Amino acid sequence: MNNTDPTSFQSILAGVKKLREQEGGKEDDSKKKAQSQSSRTPSQPIQASSGPVVNAFNQQRIIPGEGTNTDKDFSRKRPFTGSNSNSVLVNTTQKENPLLNHLKNTNWRYISSTGGNKIYYDYLVRSRSILFLTLSYHRLYADYIARRMLPLSKNENNILIFVVDDINSEDPLKDLTKLCMFNGFTLLVAFNFEQAANYLRYLNQ
Repeated sequence: MNNTDPTSFQSILAGVKKLREQEGGKEDDSKKKAQSQSSRTPSQPIQASSGPVVNAFNQQRIIPGEGTNTDKDFSRKRPFTGSNSNSVLVNTTQKENPLLNHLKNTNWRYISSTGGNKIYYDYLVRSRSILFLTLSYHRLYADYIARRMLPLSKNENNILIFVVDDINSEDPLKDLTKLCMFNGFTLLVAFNFEQAANYLRYLNQ
């Protein structure tokens, strides 16, 4: 026989119910306080900066007297001549080079051979003669770059920008490295035309 006093359970249940009601009242009060505070001090959304993110790879130098140019203007292949000081000289034989589409924020202008003044470089940056070559072209005309280097080999401050635009570049790179060593050239390897243009921009800074 169950001798448990049912009134004890009722008292426990009544006590639990009372505690729950008290706790519920406290939660309602805290919610009301939070709502009143939020109504008095509305939160303001965080606004993202509208300016471009600047890092070590895209920071731009501002040249006094130059106007700002949009990317849309630079997308067209044309000389950028804000000032003739420290301009990159571009041989007219390079007019169809996609590299020029990426040569932004840098003064550059075309130059061509006239009369007895023969131009042997593709680009001239701060008195440094630069030749340009792609892997696909080197495979078609292996002796081309050696002939281009010959007139410039008397100088020791030349640069060859080599764009790897095809697969299996290990052997050509070995040959070009030796060729550069014996002809006074520094070899700069790029894997797209934009990177090659960045080399010119950095060298001109």
